[in-house]
Amino acid sequence: MNNIALIVKLRELLVIFMHTRTLPEKAADALRYCQEHLPMAEIPIGAYGEYSDIFEQLVFLSDEKSRTAPDDLLRSGGDLILSILMLYEHVASGIAVEEFMHKQNRFNG
Repeated sequence: MNNIALIVKLRELLVIFMHTRTLPEKAADALRYCQEHLPMAEIPIGAYGEYSDIFEQLVFLSDEKSRTAPDDLLRSGGDLILSILMLYEHVASGIAVEEFMHKQNRFNG
């Protein structure tokens, strides 16, 4: 999967958390989305570690039998969204650098 496709799918993943459902339900939906549209084997090497952490957070948050306190659950949900946004920014900056280098090579070549 290239970085542009990854950006699109991360944006779609964030949209799941905008729905009015419980956090465990949103996390379960996001987990299914990741399994179907963002399989680990297709994640670029530079994003794999961060994506793996996001996936683990989704597994934890989607467990409706978890005895996590509501405040901790909310904090974990916030941490998850921040992790997704940070990966989004990481991939987007990679795209910007690639485009800049491509333009520089075209200008100098």
